[in-house]
Amino acid sequence: MPTASHGCQAAFRPDLTKVGEMRQTAGAFLRRCRVSEPVAGVVVLAVSELVTNAVIHGEGEVVLRITVAVDVLRVSVTDHNPAPAVLKEAGPDGESGRGIRLVDAISDAWESSGKETWCEFRYARAAG
Repeated sequence: MPTASHGCQAAFRPDLTKVGEMRQTAGAFLRRCRVSEPVAGVVVLAVSELVTNAVIHGEGEVVLRITVAVDVLRVSVTDHNPAPAVLKEAGPDGESGRGIRLVDAISDAWESSGKETWCEFRYARAAG
């Protein structure tokens, strides 16, 4: 695990093609920070869900920030929509509505204040 804090930030216009780009960017950044592959895989999944949510439901420019510290990794996505992200119940045949529920299940903590939705991963839990 990293022994110092590192950060990555990307800003972009809402466009679904950016979701894949942000997954690739996050994966490359996490490799440079020497985050273990199992942890990085889970974090990249969260990046995908949070960026998708911001692109579909947000307003204006989307900003992805990833911070890797000694014992916690934080993913934050902001846009200009003041409405917070919420947990939804998707029907069995529903094609959407599971993203935030997935983030809730795989992260140690998450919150949405409206313009920012973030989640955190603590290494002790994520690694073992």
